[in-house]
Formats: sequence, structure tokens, C-alpha cells
Amino acid sequence: MPLSAAESVLESGLLPGPETHVDEMPSASPGQALLAWLLDNLVVLPEEWEELSERDRHELSRLESRDELLAKLIRLHLITSFQADAVRENNGEDLILGNYRLLDVLGQGGMGTVYRAEHLQLRRQVALKLMARAVESNARLAHRFYAEARAVARLQHPNITTCFDAGRAVRAGLGSAPRDYFVMELISGQDLHCLIADKGPLPPHRACLLFRQIADALAEAHRHDLVHRDIKPSNIIITPDWQAKVLDFGLARVPNRNMTEAGTLLGTIGYMAPEQARDPHGVDARADLWSLGATMYWALTGREPYPESGNAVRDLQKRFTTVPEPVRSLRPEIPRELCDLVSRLMETDPDKRFSSAKVVATGLGGFTLWLPSVAAASAPPRPAAARERILIVDDEPSIRHWLRLLLKSQYDVHEAEDAEQALAEVVKLVPDIVIADVNLPGLSGPELVQQLRASVPESERLKIILVSGAMPADALGGLAATGADDFLTKPFTSTELLSRVKALLLRRQSRQAGEVPSGLARALHPQHDAANATRPGAATEILSYAVSRLLTEAGLVSEGHWQRVIRHVRALAAAAPDTGEYARLKDPAYLDMLAAAAPVYDVGLLALSRNVLLKPDKLDSDERGVVQTHTTAGADVLLTVADNFASDAASLPLAAEVARSHHERWDGTGYPDSLAGTDIPLSARMVAIVAVYEALRSRRPHRPPLSHARAAKMIGEGSGEFDPVLVQAFAAAASRFDKIHLGQ
Repeated sequence: MPLSAAESVLESGLLPGPETHVDEMPSASPGQALLAWLLDNLVVLPEEWEELSERDRHELSRLESRDELLAKLIRLHLITSFQADAVRENNGEDLILGNYRLLDVLGQGGMGTVYRAEHLQLRRQVALKLMARAVESNARLAHRFYAEARAVARLQHPNITTCFDAGRAVRAGLGSAPRDYFVMELISGQDLHCLIADKGPLPPHRACLLFRQIADALAEAHRHDLVHRDIKPSNIIITPDWQAKVLDFGLARVPNRNMTEAGTLLGTIGYMAPEQARDPHGVDARADLWSLGATMYWALTGREPYPESGNAVRDLQKRFTTVPEPVRSLRPEIPRELCDLVSRLMETDPDKRFSSAKVVATGLGGFTLWLPSVAAASAPPRPAAARERILIVDDEPSIRHWLRLLLKSQYDVHEAEDAEQALAEVVKLVPDIVIADVNLPGLSGPELVQQLRASVPESERLKIILVSGAMPADALGGLAATGADDFLTKPFTSTELLSRVKALLLRRQSRQAGEVPSGLARALHPQHDAANATRPGAATEILSYAVSRLLTEAGLVSEGHWQRVIRHVRALAAAAPDTGEYARLKDPAYLDMLAAAAPVYDVGLLALSRNVLLKPDKLDSDERGVVQTHTTAGADVLLTVADNFASDAASLPLAAEVARSHHERWDGTGYPDSLAGTDIPLSARMVAIVAVYEALRSRRPHRPPLSHARAAKMIGEGSGEFDPVLVQAFAAAASRFDKIHLGQ
């Protein structure tokens, strides 16, 4: 078998020693000498060489020109163009650092250069950050370089780059100083700045999914007292499966250390919190929240919040004296609540921002529950003929433009500026929904509705939403009696409009298909017939069952939770007095709705991190703040569902009321609204006792389940927590609660 190139060179005595530079090799065959050196130093991997055909190996071994050899090695994918250039520039020895060979350049910054590299033994590709030579000569900057490596190594989080290794490469006899480096996971993907520049702003749902991950990563860093101080789009990598990764902790403020050079501005001006620009030493975690908001601004709008002009002094002055254009003015279709979140993150006063990154992550998680799914937003649009048609009728061009932007991604949108044009469009298009301003020139609201209905053969197919900025809501609602299907008072949010449109389309589709919303009810309760499925609270009961199953599967409640809660509510209501407001509990229709709604009281927990919810130790103040957001998150989700399913609107708002207020306390020390006494809704006071009993009798990560006697005693002694009238009712029904818990 022919000898390999390295063996051939060995036999001829041309293999260089450890102190030999490439240019110092014997000159008999520069190509052969270089090939032997590349193989001996593992720039070309021996196993890849052996995988070549004998013909290719023979040809490479006979090439005398170094340039021809390098070109052939590139074509055969044995080396990269970057490696070839390094060899041509006599920097071949720099391609091997300790146990790693450098393959390509990924990026460069003030602290050093990041390379795509490969472990010589494991063959695992990594990102290797090599300290800049200027940094190596500055002990203070070198200390910061290793501080970054140690900071990243301390953080174990799926959305933070992992640090694998660090070291100093010493090359004896080459006359080169040692080189310092650290090694991180190699992430495939695109940084957020390039992603938005190439593909445009993100859909709201996608942005919330990504930035929840980023906020979670920051929360982990802040838990270790690390403030990143340079959150910006180019430091966020988005993988092909839409996972966010936070990079570059080179400017992180390490606890109890100050490594900032005097007069040095740390961070990127356009994404730097105001207080950081004034004093980078004294910033806390809230500076990262400002930068997070600025980065989210870029992701949602495709615009820099503070574009850099090249004049740092002028840019800083602009930062301190101006605010960026609101997100909503650039993208009117984005829900107002999400725009408000970005604005709050970018508050100049740190005290007005969110209290922690955990709270931000929780808030963004809540948005992902009700915003339109990213799959729907990113899917190719259906042909116009297959999409629902919406006609916008308004004499204000700006309103028509805003509504078109809001609706065009999901519907086939048309416009009319007056009643005459609207009637012509209705005959021509036969739209599914008409969104019309009441105050059109020359035609009243009722007249417009009547003429629209008369213009189409099947008038019940046409759904009409009336909007007005001049009429009070009560008066506008009265127009429903004239044939309108819904109404909105200006100004309204994009979420409000979209939910109303979807609700009407669902009602229309349901009636066209002849559907009776009882199929799931019968599946869950075979004894239910169609009449029972339409009783008050039936649809909410179905929803509460699904929520309870999700909570059970997540380990947040115990098996049988749904049925127990419903029975507990009925038992407590039976023991309550029949006087005053408690008489409502004797109304079968109200009790049906309350019992159906009760099991969803903790639906907001599904938006929170299980690491917090199932923590075996006591929660710290930040974690308690995060958990407390589940009340408002749950209420928001349920109200959004109520908007979409108006047929069950009587019980879904009741479920939202329970979700929001079941942690209020009789003495006013509860949350989220600090309500006291009878200001707390009766439904929430009822469920508060049921929820506490259920929690006390169930196993929790930090304690075993309590006995019935212990649980009953704790509720009986909770005079400041519960409605005293309902506490007495619970005492009377306590034995029944115990039997229900035991499944009797």
C-alpha cells in the first residue's frame, strides 16, 4: 500500500521538528513539506486524510506548489479558506490552540475574536474566544476576559451560551507569547439584528415567545448577581428552531468588583439604560430590563430606538432628552398591552420598570396564551377566495388604514368611505363582516344596518359591527336591537377588535354547520343531553375540566381536582345563609355558573415556570412576585376567551372574576388589587376557601398533605383572610368537605 504523505516525508527526513517554522522546512518539495506539517499538527485530520481515495492522496503528496496544495485541500474540504489564508500569511501555528484547531472567524470585538473551532480529540465543534493581544498586555482587561468566562461557566440555562473550557496555549520555541482563550457552545442560527434586518419585524406572538426566553435567561444571570450591561440584538442568537441564546457577558458587572476603566463607556449607546450611560458602576438588574425593552423595540418595529450618528456626545444627549416613537405608531396592529410592556421596560426611571426579569418573563408568557399563534401568522396566506371577507366603512382614511393593517394578515379586507360605496361593495363582495362607523355622512346607524341587511339575499350570513367615538357605550349597544351584531366604542384596542371579529365568525360558522355545542359535554358527561349542554355554565364547565387536566398533568394539582372543587363549592353554598348577597348562592342558575367556573381559579399558573412553582424550598421575594402574577394572567386569558365565545359570556367573566380575586383577603392584605371585605366579589370569597382547603389537603413540594382536622382548624382561624360568614358556613359543611376529598 502506498505510504501516506506524512510517512513519505518522514522517510525522506523532511518532517519538521517542533521548533521548525513552515518557512524553515527543507526546500526539496515545499508542497510535501507543508502537507506533512499540516498532518503532523492536525490542521488536516489524519482520519479525513485516510478517507480520501488513493488517487487523491497520491496527487496531493506529489504537489510541489504550496498554493496548489492549499487550493486542492480546500476543494476536498480538508481545510477551510480561513486556514489556508493563515498558512499563506505564515500564521499557521496560530491555527492550533491547546486542544483546539481554528476553522473560521465568527466575530470580533474589543476583548477578542471568536472562532469556529474543533476539539482535536472529541471532534466537537465549538465557539472559541481568543483574547486580543492588546488585552493580554493589560492585566485589568485580561482579568475581565476571564471574569466573563467564569461568569458564563456559573450560568446553567438553556437560553445562555454554555462555557465548556478555558486555558492558555503555550507554544515553546516559536517566539510567540502564550494565548488565552475560553470555549463556548457553538450555536447555529442568526443574530437578532441580522434576522430583523433580513426578514423584517417579528409577529407579536413570535416576539413574545423569544423574549420570554431572553427574560428567563436574564433572570438566571440576575440570580447570580450578574448584570449583563450589553443586551442588544447582535448579542442574541436565534436558532433555526426559534430558541434564543444570550451571548457576550464580557461587560457583565461581577458582584463586589469594579473592573471599569475610568472614563470608559460600557455598552452600546442605543441599547444602554440612561443610568448606565451616566454611571456604569452603579447599575443593577433594571438596566438590563431597559436594554431588553430596547431590543424588543427593534424586533417589533425593525427600527433602532436610538440610531447612532457616529457622534457619541450627540447620541448621548439625544438619549437623555428624547424618547423613541411609540411601537404602536409604527405598527398599529400590535396589541396595545404589548406596546405598553415595551414602554414600561424603557422607562427612564428604573423604579417605574418591572421589578425583575422574572416578572417580565411571566408577563410575556401570558401574552403567548392569547395572541394569535405564530404558526398562523407565518403560514402562507390562503387564497383570497378562501379567506373571510371584511368590509371597513369609515370616512376617516387613517382609521381605514389602521384597520386594514390590523386585519389583512388573516382576512380579505376591503374599504368604503361612505354608505353609498358600502352598499355597492356589499352587493358585489357579499362580505362576511362589515365594520362600520355609525356617524357616516347622510345616514344614521339604524338606517345603515337596515340597508346592509336588505342588500344581501341571506341577511343572517352578514355580521355587522358598529363603532363610534361620539355615542356612549350604552346608546351604541342599543343599536343591536336594530340588527347590528356587535358594537365597539372608540378608542378600542386591536385585541378587542380581533376578538370580536373572531367571535362573530365562530358564531356564523357554527350556525351554518348546524352545530350544537354539546358534543364535548356529552363526551365528558354521557348523561348530558343537548338541553343540558346549553344550561348556564356548560361551556365553562368543559373549559374548566380541560384546565384542571392540564394543571394535574403539570403536577400543580392532584388527581380528581376538577370534580372535588365543583362539589366543594356546592357544599359551601348549601351551608351559606339565604339572606343578603348570600341569597345568590341559592339561585340554581348562578350556582351552576359558579361551580363550573371555580376549577379554573389557577389557570394563570400554566403561564409560569415550573421551576418556581415546584420549588421545594420557600420562595424568595422575586419568586413570590412572579407567582402572584398568575391571578391577572389567568383573568386576562379568560376574558379573551369570553370575547371569542360570546354565547357563554355570562359564566366566562365570572370565571375571570374568580381567577383574579381568589387571593384577595378579607382584611385587605391580599393581591392583586388589595380589595377588602365585601368589595371582594362573592364568587372569589367562596373559591378562596375551597382553594385553600384543596391546597392544604394536597401534597406540595415543600410539605406533605395535611389532615382534614388540621386544614379545617387553619381555615377556621383565618379570620383576617376569609369572609367570616363563609367561614361559619365552612364549619357547618366541614364534614362534607372531608367526605368529598375522600371521594365519597
